[in-house]
Amino acid sequence: MQTASLQNLNIVFKISERCNLKCDYCYFFFGGDETWKLHPPVVSQQVIEDLGAFAGRAAHDHGLEVITVIFHGGEPLLMKRPRFAEMCDTLRRYENGFHFDFGLQTNGVLVDDEWISLFERYKVSVGVSLDGTRAINDQHRVDFRGRSSYDRTVAGLRRIQEAAARGKMATPGLLSVINPVADGGEVYRHFAHDLGVGRMSFLTPDYTWDSGVTEAVIRGVERFLLACLRAWLRDKNPNIRIRVFSELLTAMIDVRAMEVLQAYRDDYRNIISVSSNGDLGPEDTLRILDPRFSSMGLNVSKSDLRELIESDAWREQENAATQRPGACQGCGWWKICKAGRPINRYSKAMGFSNPSLYCSGLKDVYAEIAAFLVRNGTPFSEISSRLQG
Repeated sequence: MQTASLQNLNIVFKISERCNLKCDYCYFFFGGDETWKLHPPVVSQQVIEDLGAFAGRAAHDHGLEVITVIFHGGEPLLMKRPRFAEMCDTLRRYENGFHFDFGLQTNGVLVDDEWISLFERYKVSVGVSLDGTRAINDQHRVDFRGRSSYDRTVAGLRRIQEAAARGKMATPGLLSVINPVADGGEVYRHFAHDLGVGRMSFLTPDYTWDSGVTEAVIRGVERFLLACLRAWLRDKNPNIRIRVFSELLTAMIDVRAMEVLQAYRDDYRNIISVSSNGDLGPEDTLRILDPRFSSMGLNVSKSDLRELIESDAWREQENAATQRPGACQGCGWWKICKAGRPINRYSKAMGFSNPSLYCSGLKDVYAEIAAFLVRNGTPFSEISSRLQG
């Protein structure tokens, strides 16, 4: 059976496993997985070569024309600029019958004109991490001296936006972790109206059913989502895209978009991670769930993609993507929900066979989008047929 990973491949490449900020919710450093302490702070040239060869084998074996590499961390800009250029040049040399798309996720603090030039030269699309207004952002995203990161992050974002406006690189997006005490509408308006951001994505906090998170926190996340959604819908601005909402809205009005969303919604089988020592694993946030997701004994120096996708950990992901948890049986939103992010479904006792921690809030979001479409002329019968078809 062909899996999503055989149709496209995204590699989260941990080129730096250290950071210049101390975000207390960070899954990578504070989620319980300590393997980063055993890995090189910055990836070596040999691992870069090994990754290039690994990607070439994967492209050949699985008929891939494009492989996306997302430079990640820690903070990827802790890699020195000449090393970054050498890394991009090295990977390009392995393109043979396929090509790399380069992306990068950064906290923006170190972005300067020299980095902008590198992004332009190597066609690197950039996402910036920011959680909201200064007051909201600085509740969790501070440096190791406890100082605000907001002004430095926004300065980096502005540089990227200015470069994009001059046609030097792609328009940046914002990635934001939901703060359950924040007003989602206020955060959205700050991003869209104050900072002029047209692409953004909001992540639910990386809590599992074993995290002991309070009901108040869960309800806070759900309120944030709904307030953010309502503010976005009120704007009716087609130039502002919020991934988690935009995909849902399009799927409810377009059959093909529904098919794509059903195939890939929170299905991580098109994402793998490569650590700074070359170790292979599934999607990166899963590493905090159990050592079986982070210490698999696979490495790009000696392993092929097929070994990863034939592993027990990968089969768990396949089951999570295709089998409804008991609590989701009969739910009319399954096609566009798939029980939410895998990390928010997980428990030691049940694995991924749980609904999302944020189930009720997600249902509210889906219902709000459907109601908006009906108010604006889409017959509910059409939406229902796409959801049930």
